[in-house]
Amino acid sequence: MRQTVIYHELWLVSERDESARFLTFNPRKNLLAGTNETGKSRVLKHLAWALGGEPSTRIAGNWDINIAASVVLSIGKQRFTFMRMGRDQRAAFDGDGKLLLATEDAQTWAKFFAHTFDFPLKLQRHQEGKFALAGPEYALLPFYIDQEGGWARKWGNFLRLSQFARWEPVVFESFLGLRPQRYFDAQLTRDELVFKLRELRLQAKVQATAYQHVKAMLPASDASLDESAFAKELHDVASQVEALIDDENKVRTDLFEIAQERQELTGQLQLAARAEQDMVEDLAYLSKYPDDAQLNCPTCGQAHGLSFRAKVELASDANEAHQLFLTVRAQLEKLSKREEGLRSKLSSVTRQMDSVRLSTDRRPGQAGIAEIVAAKSLATIEQAYGQTRQQLSESIEDLDESRGELQAELDALTDAERVKEVRAFYKAAVKSCADRLGIDRAEIASVKIGARPAMGAGSSGPRVYLAMHMAMLETNAKFGSGPRFPFIVDTPRQQGLDDPNTGRLLSAVYGHAQAEQIFIANESVPIDWTPPQDCTVQTFTEKRHFLREEEYRAGVEQLAPMVEAMREAIGAERERNAEIAAEGESVELTDLDEDAVDVDEDEDESGD
Repeated sequence: MRQTVIYHELWLVSERDESARFLTFNPRKNLLAGTNETGKSRVLKHLAWALGGEPSTRIAGNWDINIAASVVLSIGKQRFTFMRMGRDQRAAFDGDGKLLLATEDAQTWAKFFAHTFDFPLKLQRHQEGKFALAGPEYALLPFYIDQEGGWARKWGNFLRLSQFARWEPVVFESFLGLRPQRYFDAQLTRDELVFKLRELRLQAKVQATAYQHVKAMLPASDASLDESAFAKELHDVASQVEALIDDENKVRTDLFEIAQERQELTGQLQLAARAEQDMVEDLAYLSKYPDDAQLNCPTCGQAHGLSFRAKVELASDANEAHQLFLTVRAQLEKLSKREEGLRSKLSSVTRQMDSVRLSTDRRPGQAGIAEIVAAKSLATIEQAYGQTRQQLSESIEDLDESRGELQAELDALTDAERVKEVRAFYKAAVKSCADRLGIDRAEIASVKIGARPAMGAGSSGPRVYLAMHMAMLETNAKFGSGPRFPFIVDTPRQQGLDDPNTGRLLSAVYGHAQAEQIFIANESVPIDWTPPQDCTVQTFTEKRHFLREEEYRAGVEQLAPMVEAMREAIGAERERNAEIAAEGESVELTDLDEDAVDVDEDEDESGD
């Protein structure tokens, strides 16, 4: 049975600022109304953050990075409290306040999240053969449109979406129900087997190459051989080659990640530069007019009052934009230095590979493999290589058989008719949502599952993304599986919608979005628009004073027992991790001591 999640309460407590804020929510529909910097987006970001997600620009401005967030929610009929402090401290409590888990480890939290919300989806890391649980961001993504990252061409609702490779098809096909959950589990297992098969075949190829080199250096006559020395040197060569291949793969993976990060930072740099330029030009434009003058806005056509304070705030914003530009540029410079170091390391690995290759070409009379090979007959060499080849062949056959079985299961789980039906339903849902949101059909012609089309011209551009999310929720309700979170839409009034159109947009979301609970943050309640009867409107009016000093004491009293329990459990976790690390170091030192004893005994025997 699918789990439905409802948010009930939110506490935000800042010990640094000695202020707090407590909010309760309607279990059906919620509208957070307020102009920019009044805190409505803070509320929505921290709902996702408390569950383990990393929404973009959560700590922008002078926000306390060590704030404590506590969310009371229900999963089905069960109540829980999720808490988060600082960057890594996370905890969950049951309805009676009993601690279920407290941890600083992201993987431990991902396992708990997967079990609690029935979201076991795994994704592949950029390093081939490495897989991990998807985590909160990917479960929340279809249900969350962030103010800063949710209305853009690229998926940017959360900061760490790029930690996995090619994640979009898996996440959205699973969410929409194109294939059953077992398909993705089997696909993951198959991919793991394919990676192991590739590794084994590469190992077999390396050993076959080494064998051919050894065979070419054998003399025609028979000779005696120190078998242990030969086996050791052959093993060392193969191990060295495998280690170099691993190093090369890791460096290339790091370079690929740097390329992606550079592209993202370059985009941020361009965006910051444009923002700074716009603000400087606006400031220059305003400086031409005296204070308290009336200006006709060239964008909206309305008259606005001008004040000295407005000029100062704009100058401050321009300075902040410049500082952001300098910060991003410094990050790019640091990234370039890191890339230079990696390319130097790649060159070093290549030189070592060349050195190993040359070492296997040495002829009898020189040091190394050639001298060992010259001491043994071809028959003995073939026997040693044959045993290794046989073991590898058996392992490859076993894995290949398992891979074939999984592929057959994947083929059986792929229902072409169902895939066709789901795709057609999603396409129809996008069109239906587009009609309700007033979007021209031409702007949704290129919409595909999991992909975000280029934004169209005019005010309907961002609404295409809203239509996509609503269509995904509708398709998921009919065909999909997994948890159903509240639908969060932060600032849908993009590109200057007027009140009548904004009202129609809100009605479309509240009336047709397939979600048990809906949150919308908007600059205001549109004139002549009446909220639904089951909708609670919360208004935010104070800029940059979202947290309240008068609520701090109550917040501390409410959260203190849970914070104490969380810190105590995390302290115990740190102690366990330290003990495990110490045991590992102890084992290594013991091995070194035993090696030293062996050397001493050998020296004593040679002395006798």
